[in-house]
Amino acid sequence: MENQFQLTSSKDIINYLSQQFPNCFSLEGEAKPLKIGIFQDIITHLESSELLSKTKLRVALRTYTMSWRYLYSIKEGANRVDLDGNATEVITKEQMEHAQQLLKESKQQAKERAKLKRKAAPKPTRKPRALKIGDSVKVNVGKKPITGQIITIEKDQIKVKVGTGMELTVKPEHIINR
Repeated sequence: MENQFQLTSSKDIINYLSQQFPNCFSLEGEAKPLKIGIFQDIITHLESSELLSKTKLRVALRTYTMSWRYLYSIKEGANRVDLDGNATEVITKEQMEHAQQLLKESKQQAKERAKLKRKAAPKPTRKPRALKIGDSVKVNVGKKPITGQIITIEKDQIKVKVGTGMELTVKPEHIINR
């Protein structure tokens, strides 16, 4: 019978790996450089576990090893670790340079995304006029705004009478104020 529960997000898988192999994976602090081929070691060690699919594990490991925290840990002469935290191969200068290049590219991409996000932010519009009882307004209550008249204004809600005679109590952010 197949297990109903399976870890699907990279974050959940990394959390699981840090619990199963605390001397290898960490969620906070300095990351340890992982042994080359650790994917196969994990598969072998968790062979009977139905919690992880190989594809999702591969994606989670990619996420972990592309994090800035991990890339900072790749230093020439440092040892990589196996699942038990034992030192294995030594990081070469080429591996360190590759990690530094990935880190530089990742930081540049983050900078560009932040720049695009700032550009995409809506420009501040002019301040809407103050609402008063009796004002004619439009109320966002679905796909199409409804015209109505303000009956009462309270601290965090406004009562509006719409054309059908129905009275709606809405939050101020649902009022389209011209």
